[in-house]
Amino acid sequence: MARIQAGPDDGREFRRDLVILLGSSLTVMAGATIAPALPRMAVHFQDAPQAQMLVKMLLSVHALFIALAAPLMGVLMDRFGRRPVLAVSLLLYGLGGSSGAYLDSLYSIMAGRAMLGVAVAGIMSGFTTLIGDYYQGERRNRLMGMQAAFTGFGGLVFLTAGGMLADVSWRYPFLIYLFAFCILPGALAYLYEPETAPHGQAGTEGEERDSLVRFLPIYLLAFAGMVIFYMIPVQLPFYLKSLGGVSNTAIGVAIGTMNMVGALSSMQFGRLKRRLSNVGIFALFALLMGLGYGVVWLSGGYFGVLAGMVVAGMGFGLLMPNVNVWLLSLVSARSRGRAVGGLTTFFLLGQFVSPMLFEPLVERFGIGNCFGVVGAVLMAGGVLFALSARVTRHRA
Repeated sequence: MARIQAGPDDGREFRRDLVILLGSSLTVMAGATIAPALPRMAVHFQDAPQAQMLVKMLLSVHALFIALAAPLMGVLMDRFGRRPVLAVSLLLYGLGGSSGAYLDSLYSIMAGRAMLGVAVAGIMSGFTTLIGDYYQGERRNRLMGMQAAFTGFGGLVFLTAGGMLADVSWRYPFLIYLFAFCILPGALAYLYEPETAPHGQAGTEGEERDSLVRFLPIYLLAFAGMVIFYMIPVQLPFYLKSLGGVSNTAIGVAIGTMNMVGALSSMQFGRLKRRLSNVGIFALFALLMGLGYGVVWLSGGYFGVLAGMVVAGMGFGLLMPNVNVWLLSLVSARSRGRAVGGLTTFFLLGQFVSPMLFEPLVERFGIGNCFGVVGAVLMAGGVLFALSARVTRHRA
């Protein structure tokens, strides 16, 4: 397939970067936008077997399909280019994401969420891969931080809007997914294909195996981080409802606040990366997330939970830019799409399994106690990562 080459700077760079950043914000709204509507959806579908569990799974079933589709999307991007994969993905995103606005069956809505997942696989991998294609060094670090920041700010806007709309009807938050149709024209107009190595130069079989071994620790850290983070959109709405007197709008504000603080934290990633290693930044992520979850556990009301979301958001904002930059620093350009697709798979597998891992613990010990236990584990892990980073620095 013919590749569109970048010409001289024609003043479109800002618009190109804006398309990448706005497109990246679609990933956070894929799941969490409908989080404030979950309690009302559970009431609407209460006669369906296992209604509460199935409604919770609507928030994460798309993650399974992202995980399944992401490796294929990476291969397609490396073979046919980034733009066509992104264009089709944006179209499917709007169609599948909005399905809950007009379908009246849990299983048909779940099918729409599956389509959404396939779309997010292309979007999440595609825009991150393009940042790796277009930029290097400090500029790449800065744009990775901005990408995570837009994701966080998008979370604040979309979650707050989702909460307000959910107070009117649980169906209305699904309409927010139509925003993808606004980004599609810009993606077609301003994104270009970089030059890549011919497919015959993809490297030897041994090199490919070595790459997979090197990437696996990064993939596993991304998986663990998302399992832990996804407690917030899945479990927090039900915890806040159990406190009494908390509206759906207030739930959206609480989760959106975490995303906003995460966005501000992400904007500092470039500065942190000049001072800390990737392992050191992951230690900071674990310590801040653990402290935030501990505050949620100790709090007895809405504003205490809000304070916990502020602290946790400071940590979460470092996760995605850190693992993305870490991976891109290791992978060659010719296999960048596949490597980022693999990272996307592990990210979203973490989202998918999170409700299933924590639901038995929630039923046995309660949501608040689960936040306390996870917070303690995170704090301990953060200390271990900090010690590891220090030892590595001294050896270097």
